[in-house]
Amino acid sequence: MFKGNKSVILFIFGTFISNIGNGMFSLIVGQMLYAATGSVGAFGLILIIQNLSSLLLNIIAGYVADLIDAKKVSVYINLIQGVILLGGVFSCLMFAKNIVIILMVINTILSICSPFFRAANFKLIPEVERHNITLLSFNGIRSSANQSGQLIGVALAAPLLLTNNPVYALGINSGCFLITSFMMNRIILVRSSDSINTTNDKNVLRSMYLAWFSMIKNILENKKLTLLIVFSIFDYISVSFVNLIEPKFATEVLANSAYISILDGGFALGAISSFLLVERVLNRWSFSGVAPLLMLLQAICYCILGSFPSPFLSSLVMFLIGLINGSSIAVFQTELQKTAENTVHGKLSSLRDIFVAFSTLVFIPIFTHIVDNSIFVGIDVFVGVLAIMSLLLYFSRFAGANKD
Repeated sequence: MFKGNKSVILFIFGTFISNIGNGMFSLIVGQMLYAATGSVGAFGLILIIQNLSSLLLNIIAGYVADLIDAKKVSVYINLIQGVILLGGVFSCLMFAKNIVIILMVINTILSICSPFFRAANFKLIPEVERHNITLLSFNGIRSSANQSGQLIGVALAAPLLLTNNPVYALGINSGCFLITSFMMNRIILVRSSDSINTTNDKNVLRSMYLAWFSMIKNILENKKLTLLIVFSIFDYISVSFVNLIEPKFATEVLANSAYISILDGGFALGAISSFLLVERVLNRWSFSGVAPLLMLLQAICYCILGSFPSPFLSSLVMFLIGLINGSSIAVFQTELQKTAENTVHGKLSSLRDIFVAFSTLVFIPIFTHIVDNSIFVGIDVFVGVLAIMSLLLYFSRFAGANKD
């Protein structure tokens, strides 16, 4: 598959490397803040900062990714994050008493960079020279590299925590971003001459407003694109739902909190393995047939999870949920990229992220309340939501994708 696909290898390996750093960073920073403050409040503040920056900056990030070469945006954003983290290492070593403030500043800057990185990569993926590899397979492999990198990053963080050297994880994360920047700079792109927007308008705010207004108008006029954006958010809500129920399911249903890591590991391994399902099976099916099926299969898996709880079966079901969910994310992302014009891919990615953020803010508090009262009722309600969405998606019957 990868023979002669140097650019694909560079992109996938860059994704893998950067997510090793991200996995280490998320775990180490949480531990460092807790050790410094004795409270989870500081880490909670980090999550708030991440979500707020995502909501506020996605509009700008999507516009920039479409206006400027997405490859350059990806290269520079990785470079900036690498330099910031490297500076953070020296700052933490020199000013250990101010470590909380330093970590907050670092996280704020990285949170500002993140929307630009996501928008640029969404636009960049279809433009990477990939020869005989389909866009769906490429998205599936990238998703698996993303998940496996984070999993390995978390595993590598443990020795640093045990040896009381967590600051060095920031240095490793810095190196990961710098390596990724180098790799992204070396990939070869295949793009049309109109894949980058240009504007002569010197009023940036007006230009950005008109670009977003034009894209949203086109989306509302395009039934398929509208439905794709709406239905694609449920895979991300499913991931949030897994994170929500795992602690209580392990502690109260399986009667052992240690099963949290097994359940989470099963889901992660399933997500990592999703590229196999995408490559061997889903590439042969049309989008209109496979997308509703994947959503329905997730509903069935959740139903089994709630109906027959046991350590072995629950771990297996979590693996299947991760496998199906990862495949579904790749399928929807591919269809979004193929349906929309390249000139709006950056803004489209940002719009999807905004929808995901808002829908998560709406759905998760509701399900948190339900799960607090009864985890089984919570699972049943979520099964119903996925089943209804699957039926609506099937009967919407918007056009299936042509394979590239």
